[in-house]
Amino acid sequence: MKKQFLKRERINDRLARVYDYPLTIVEAPMGYGKTTAVREFLETKEIKSIWVAFQPENGSADYKWSKVCDEISKWDRDTGETLKQLGFPVDVPQMDQVLSVLNTVITDEPLFMVLDDYHLTDYEPLNRLIELIVTERIENFYLIIVTRNTGNLNSTELVAKGFCNWITQEVLKFTEVEVRDYCIMMMETISEKDLRKITEYAGGWITLTYMLLLGLEKGIPVGMNMTIDELISLTLFSVYDALTQKYLIKLSIMDRFTAEQAQFITGESQTADILRKMKKENSFIYFDEVNKTYQIHFVLLDFLRSKQNLLADEKKALYIRMGEWYLDKLNFPKAYASFYRAGEIRRILEHLNNPQNISSEMAVFEGSQEMFEKTPLNVLYHYPMAYLLHILVCLFHGNERTAIGSRRQLDQLEQFYNKQDGIDQTYRNRILAEINIVKRFTVFNHIEESTVTNDLIIKLLDGEQSYIMRKENEFTFGSPHLSYNYFREPGRYQKTVQLIVEKVPVYSQFTSGCGTGSEYQARAEYSLETGNWAEAELNGEKAIFKARTKDQHSIVICGNFVLIRLMILQGRITAALNRLRDLEKEILEVRNPIYNTTMDICKGYVYANLEQTEMIPYWLQVGDMTTADLLYQGVALNYLVYGKAVAASRNFVKLEILSESFIEYFSIYHNQLGIIHNGIFKAIAKYNLYGIEAGINALNKILGEAYLDGIIMPFVENAPFLIVMLREINDRQPKDQFIRWLLSVSEVYLKTLKNEELSRVSLTLREQEVLRLTAEGLKREEIAKRLYIAPGTVKTHLQNVYKKLEVNGKNAAIKTALKNGLLFAENEKD
Repeated sequence: MKKQFLKRERINDRLARVYDYPLTIVEAPMGYGKTTAVREFLETKEIKSIWVAFQPENGSADYKWSKVCDEISKWDRDTGETLKQLGFPVDVPQMDQVLSVLNTVITDEPLFMVLDDYHLTDYEPLNRLIELIVTERIENFYLIIVTRNTGNLNSTELVAKGFCNWITQEVLKFTEVEVRDYCIMMMETISEKDLRKITEYAGGWITLTYMLLLGLEKGIPVGMNMTIDELISLTLFSVYDALTQKYLIKLSIMDRFTAEQAQFITGESQTADILRKMKKENSFIYFDEVNKTYQIHFVLLDFLRSKQNLLADEKKALYIRMGEWYLDKLNFPKAYASFYRAGEIRRILEHLNNPQNISSEMAVFEGSQEMFEKTPLNVLYHYPMAYLLHILVCLFHGNERTAIGSRRQLDQLEQFYNKQDGIDQTYRNRILAEINIVKRFTVFNHIEESTVTNDLIIKLLDGEQSYIMRKENEFTFGSPHLSYNYFREPGRYQKTVQLIVEKVPVYSQFTSGCGTGSEYQARAEYSLETGNWAEAELNGEKAIFKARTKDQHSIVICGNFVLIRLMILQGRITAALNRLRDLEKEILEVRNPIYNTTMDICKGYVYANLEQTEMIPYWLQVGDMTTADLLYQGVALNYLVYGKAVAASRNFVKLEILSESFIEYFSIYHNQLGIIHNGIFKAIAKYNLYGIEAGINALNKILGEAYLDGIIMPFVENAPFLIVMLREINDRQPKDQFIRWLLSVSEVYLKTLKNEELSRVSLTLREQEVLRLTAEGLKREEIAKRLYIAPGTVKTHLQNVYKKLEVNGKNAAIKTALKNGLLFAENEKD
């Protein structure tokens, strides 16, 4: 049987334009030859590609990301592993890190990444990431999306902006001439009458054309009122004997598979021979030479799955075997998903309940939420670690309502294990301890409530470490300021810090060191915010040294953040910025997206204080963030930095409006330091928009709250905007020692900033030319020709721009340069 398709020049012509766009979308319903067209084009042109085929599953985003990274690793192992360690990027700073990796490693040889069956993974953050990669126009890196529909991908806008080559169903459809030529090629004896009928009936749909031809070969007239399923049954399925038909149905529980995998799951010893024979006889079963896997075309696959009811009890056994296959390969998300399809709930829970397998990532898999919701409590109670993992995942991705429901679940589980007879006491104690550890997260940032069971946990564990929480867990939730997270009420800052010092170190005792150094860190922060510089420096250094003993990177960041702010106050600005850069290099080596976000927040805060707005990460300059990422972007401290960036840019109208909305974010967890900063933003805006009296009225309100805790640093670091009002308030209240002290420190801070002449970021004329042409959409080679320089020199200039602006790619460089007046139009450069 002839298997090749006719070469269609118009499709190849459209695909040949892939080099002109960072993204090509091939969109059409099932059976229009999308994948075949792309695959044959790439193979014919010998184009290097990474092929990622999505499957009809609802696995976690991290699992899908892992699949993408695995394919990238086949091209460049280091790149794939780096991206995998970063995890799936869910917010702007994390996406910037992905861009940074791609911008760094892409070589001069064009590379295409094909995302096949993209419609099967409708996930908004992935759409956003793709749009970001596409608009970045990474040199020599191209995306091809093969899909039945573009879903939420903003394809229309990408096409309008010239980023996307869109090949639709109308292009992929066979023309009448092509259908006739194809039919004659496949069946030389076909009659003119049948040719006309096929042309009318198939409407250019190549799969249906092919099926109709198969039907003709078997004596089935064209034009009979047959569904595609009936055609498949008569032409592809019924031609096999009963055993082979059953074997095909068994295979359909998988989307793609190796011969070894198929043999293990089906139990058929002759699998390799059968698959080779089927591949030869059936165009709907093909072999991927790159990945060494078989795949059944979705047209046939959907038909076979509609017949799976014929397997009856065997279907469960097949899914169990599939689960065992993935379990052996340590692919736990797919193993659990397979066991779930088989109804083997207890097997999943038993495996998750094993201390060696306890990880919050393990508790998220296809069907996990439904499984835990539908499984009776009396079953879940017998697998407490698995159940606790699920509750913890819900807490980390939930809200206050989630916390209330989780607390109720934890109380019920605790009651069960307190009352249950016949349980080994050591095991009972372990479960009760883990329950109380998870309970801490239902009262996040209520330091007294969350630490009240410390002694009980220590007693119950009796020297053992927690299975649920370990030193690898994130401790400050993306915040570079530990006590910011817990300081909730005016007048209680010192008490809050005292509780952190007394209670939090106990946490590290039963979590293998999670939070080590927090007692010194809390002291350092309190000392800095209230003006005890010597204690701030001493405890900041202690916090860093102690945190390093247990690899507590979040505390290391917090400790350095204190010292950098202090060094600027003391006039050692150059040394402070060097320390910031060294810290960033250290943290980037950890390859943790939350820590990278924390570093962005640090940089944004520091550069806003120095009024170097061009150095503030762009997402913090423009406020590109969502409340959904609150626990991963510093518990609203990111909004604080956004406000400082807007103040530094002197957009006081915007600052006033933002100060009205920021209070909502700082109130979620009652972050008192955030509320103080927001009051300062309001005062700055009022003063600049409505005069000194309006500013002083707003400033006095927040000074009253700060006075209760002796907090001065937020005001000092905003001295360039507040100094006139502070002097006036001091003149009116000359006996107020708090105001006098605050004014004195602010005056010193202003002199420090004036004495240290910071070099402003500037771009050379050549760097501006290169960046301007990049912004116009020119590629490296085109820019080189325009400027009469080598392509390598263009790359060097761009890298220098990225380094100067401390950004990760073209878009960020262009936006930052434009926003901060570093990129002029060609007629302005003189």
